[in-house]
Amino acid sequence: MSHDRTNKLLPRKDARTIFEAGILLSSFDSSSVIERSHHRAIPHAVFHSLYQQLQASANLSPYEFSLIRDALIHLLQNSSLPLLPLSLSTTRRSSALQTDPIVPAFRHTSHSVPNWKSLLFAWAEYSQEYLIALSDERVVLFANKRAQERFSLVEGLVLESDWEQDRLTNCFLEELDLGEKTWYRLFFIRPCTSALSKTASSYSFSEIHTNSPLYHDQLHTARIAAQSLSNTLLLGETGCGKEVLARAIHSSSSRKDGPFLAVNIAALPRELIASELFGYTEGAFTGAKKGGQPGKFEAANGGTLFLDEIGEMSMELQVLLLRVLEERKVTRLGSHEEKSLDIRIIAATNRSIEEEVRNGQFRADLYYRLNVLQIRIPPLRERKEDIATLADEFLQQLHTQYACGPTGICESALAILQQHSWPGNIRELRNIIERAFLHAYSDSWLTSHHLPSEWQQQYGLQEASGEPLPLLRELERQTIQQAITQAPSISAAAKKLGIARSTLYRKMEELGIG
Repeated sequence: MSHDRTNKLLPRKDARTIFEAGILLSSFDSSSVIERSHHRAIPHAVFHSLYQQLQASANLSPYEFSLIRDALIHLLQNSSLPLLPLSLSTTRRSSALQTDPIVPAFRHTSHSVPNWKSLLFAWAEYSQEYLIALSDERVVLFANKRAQERFSLVEGLVLESDWEQDRLTNCFLEELDLGEKTWYRLFFIRPCTSALSKTASSYSFSEIHTNSPLYHDQLHTARIAAQSLSNTLLLGETGCGKEVLARAIHSSSSRKDGPFLAVNIAALPRELIASELFGYTEGAFTGAKKGGQPGKFEAANGGTLFLDEIGEMSMELQVLLLRVLEERKVTRLGSHEEKSLDIRIIAATNRSIEEEVRNGQFRADLYYRLNVLQIRIPPLRERKEDIATLADEFLQQLHTQYACGPTGICESALAILQQHSWPGNIRELRNIIERAFLHAYSDSWLTSHHLPSEWQQQYGLQEASGEPLPLLRELERQTIQQAITQAPSISAAAKKLGIARSTLYRKMEELGIG
């Protein structure tokens, strides 16, 4: 199946993405692919079909539900763009989503469009998220059951300007961008300490698996940082796990019950960084919200603020940040009132910050304030003994999520993974394993054939037939023996290795480990 258009990912604030232009999002076998010539034969009742499937969401897998929800969100964002869902397979439990300009838009469907509140209700009740919709005047237009019970919200209630500060203890509002066409604003109410899908306990040091002496040394420093009150600077390439380590430090510190907020300086428009960090009052600038808005420093009070890509901060903002760190007070834009802070800063950068200080591109006094404890996270190419463990951990997570798919990685595939230089580090490894998992969905093992085809040519390895690669087998044996020796039980050893206990028993039998 060939496509002549470039894929474009539509960004989502809740970390999901959907394809916006003309290609299969995911397909687990060739039988689920429908050729372009058949597109015109698909019924036009797209919206009606999606809504019915969402209402029946109890029978859908998480993967299928996410596809349907993404399609509906896409409709809310821009109802003029057509979406074409392929039918959900009842035999393979596979599904796919396509878009194509030749398909009539949603407004051409002959079925009645369900009320948008019913749509939000079906979505929110399945996902168990706190979801509210507000008018520009901050009138509650919709609140799902969980939000009503937890935050005493009812339709028609007008939220005062200080409602977030008074009622959202350790929570914050995250707005979903619906474009400029809607007359309401949609918000998630998120816990500050669990912005990601993991639970707070998942960000402990015990969840960071490594066999690398280099990283073990740095983790020792990180544990010291967790027991201190000092600011900490994390150094490492993009994708090496700086935020995961920052969260582990927070979760193991005396501030673990307080909020953890992460701000990526590089991801914010330069003109918005100050208002995001320090907050603003009503009328501080054109477009300022009625009642103003607290900044990240205030929101993280009593907890930890993680400033990622700190090297991207302008010199003007560095002066303001230095003042906050020295005086432990923050002033909103447009105000003269100072608010006291009890906050711990963890900063991170992928730049050579010392060189930037020497070149006058980063303030030396701010560098010394942030760099009380320094932790360098080694890139994945310097800790290749972790590749097999991490790859298996990601594979087991995917298998648990989908309740099927491959459960093991063959040695020829591991050999290719060991040879790659991993410029994207752990983030790239996770992406490659997830892609390979989807290609190997109906198989028991993930093989080299499921990895990118150019890698097979580049690294010159063919699928192993018969005996496994001896050096890799010995490396795996040593890693497992070391984990079993150091752990008090098999369950603890499996947890240390990042694999299921049943997987560890199977590997012990294969490797002849008593």
